[in-house]
Order: sequence, then C-alpha cells, then structure tokens
Amino acid sequence: MNSSIARDLKPIILDTHIFIWLVSGGDLLSDKIKNIIRESTKEGCVFISAITLWEIALLNSKNRIKLGLNIDTWVESVLSLSGIEAIDINYKTLIESVNLSNDFHPDPSDRIIVATARVMNATLITRDSKIISWNNENRLIRVIEG
Repeated sequence: MNSSIARDLKPIILDTHIFIWLVSGGDLLSDKIKNIIRESTKEGCVFISAITLWEIALLNSKNRIKLGLNIDTWVESVLSLSGIEAIDINYKTLIESVNLSNDFHPDPSDRIIVATARVMNATLITRDSKIISWNNENRLIRVIEG
C-alpha cells in the first residue's frame, strides 16, 4: 500500500465489527483494509471508541461472541498487542452524537462511534450499511468501507 494514502486517512477509527474481525484474525477484512490498518498502527494512528469495548463486553455477556478470556484480560491483551488505542468518550463526543441528524442511525453506540470520528477528524472504517448510506448523503466524515 502506498504509505501516503494511509497518511491521508489518519487518524483512523475502527467500527466495532471491524475491530472484532481484525483481532480475531479472520478473513472478513480485505487485504487493502488490513494494510491501511497495519500502516496506520505503526504510527499510532488507529483508535476505537470506548463504546466499542462496551459493545464487545455486552456481546460476550450474551454469548454472541466468545473471547476465551475474561473481558478485562481480553481488553488489556488485545489493546497492548494490537497497538490500537481506546479513546474515552468525552462531552464533545456525546454532544456531537446528539447533533447528528435525526435520520442517522438510532443505535447510540453507532452515533458515538461516528461522533468520535467527527470530533477527531478521523476516517471511520466500517461495513455498516446505515452509516455508509447516511455518510454518502451527508459527507460529514471520511469513511472507508471495510
């Protein structure tokens, strides 16, 4: 991958499913996306919202995903090994999530993830069709379809 392309995308926010697919090592991500994340991680420019960790903990508690470790150990391990940083949810992000148009995604987690990308002026990597469709109409963030 051309490193100047990756540089133009930074910082990067991963949507929850992208983060799960990345750390699970599965083949659900294209080589292009894996390369963008890998190059950006080298420079410390890949992030997830703290709400992503909440979503993962919730999925784990409902047995919709299996982490193989308790959630605290899993989070610490994955974040330290991946080089991806979790971003706390601050008041600016919360306000921005409410300011997103009413026709945007009703899921508060997705609103917070998109708001995090807006506040950080980051590129969001997602495969969420509602987010992609909304952004195609509004162009409020940079989105790469993962």
